[in-house]
Amino acid sequence: MRKREKRERRKKERAIVDFIMVMNHFFHYLREWLLEMDDPRNKSYITYTQADLFYMGLLKNVCGQYSMRGMDENFNEENCIDTLRILSGNKKLNEMSHYDTLNYYLERLSPECVSSLRKKMVTSLIRGKKCR
Repeated sequence: MRKREKRERRKKERAIVDFIMVMNHFFHYLREWLLEMDDPRNKSYITYTQADLFYMGLLKNVCGQYSMRGMDENFNEENCIDTLRILSGNKKLNEMSHYDTLNYYLERLSPECVSSLRKKMVTSLIRGKKCR
């Protein structure tokens, strides 16, 4: 395959658009569920919403980034910031958070919050009869 063909193929790929459509189809209320969780951070220092941080971590794993530093370097582009802004619903988001911010948040997030979110997601799939 030639370079030109690869460029054309990349233009046609819509992986992130498809990902957003699948997320909205299966977990339409995920953003609201994330914002309902107890935020373990100091309220006066919060710049990024819980949805921003959650989707940033999710995109890291979905896009095959193996390290936080790699995510920090590769996601620091306007396209990635726009994608995160769409996913999280935070129209004020101007840049990605540092990976230390994500680590700090994840370290302090209670297991009960994660368990509750997981339960809501599974319940949504079962009640919506989306996994047959």
